[in-house]
Amino acid sequence: MYYPDEEEFEALAGKGNLIPVWREILADLETPVSAFIKLGKGKFSYLLESVEKGEQLGRYSFLGSDPVLVFKSKGERMEIIRQGKSEILRVEKDPLDALKKIMAGYKTVNSAKLPRFSGGAVGYVGYDIVRFWEEIPENNQDDLNLPDSLFMLSHTLIIFDHLNHKIKVVSYALLDGKESPQIAYQKAKREIDGVIRKLRQPSPSLLHRG
Repeated sequence: MYYPDEEEFEALAGKGNLIPVWREILADLETPVSAFIKLGKGKFSYLLESVEKGEQLGRYSFLGSDPVLVFKSKGERMEIIRQGKSEILRVEKDPLDALKKIMAGYKTVNSAKLPRFSGGAVGYVGYDIVRFWEEIPENNQDDLNLPDSLFMLSHTLIIFDHLNHKIKVVSYALLDGKESPQIAYQKAKREIDGVIRKLRQPSPSLLHRG
C-alpha cells in the first residue's frame, strides 16, 4: 500500500512542490549497511544515523540517494547540480546564505506519519568556510581539494525504524510544472517499487562467496 493514496496526493499538491510518497516493508535481515551496499552506488548518497547522547543505536537510520539537488562550494565558487545539469556561480555573501536561498524554492509537504526528519539537505560544512566570517591565514596546503561545503537533497530516502523493525521507502515527487500531479505520483510509485526490488536482491558480498 502506498501513502498517501492518489486522491490525498492531489490534495497535498496545493501545499508544496516536494511531496513524499512511501511504502512500508518489513526489515527482516536487511540492515542499513547492507541496504547502502545495494542502493548507494551513485556519486552522491549518504547513510545518516539518529544516535544521540552516547546511545549505541538510535531509533532511525536514513539512507539517501538519487539527489534532486547537489550544492557544492569551494572558496567563492559554488556549483549547483539539478537533474544532472551543472551550473557554476560566484558566492555573493557566504555559501550557507546561497544554499538557504536555493532551498527556499523547495517546499516540502510534511507528514505526521513520517519521522521528524524525513528528508532535506544533508551534507557537511568544512573548517575553511569560516573564512567568510573570520580573517585567518591560508598557510596549509590543500592536499585533498575537497569542497568547503557539500549538501544534497535526496529524491529517494530509505528510513529504517529499528524499534518496529520496518523500512519506509520514500520517493519525493517533485512538482515543477513540467508534468501533472497524477504523472508525478505514478512515477514515485514506480521508483519505490524499483528500490524495493533492489532491497530484496541478495547482498553483493553473498553473491561473490564461493
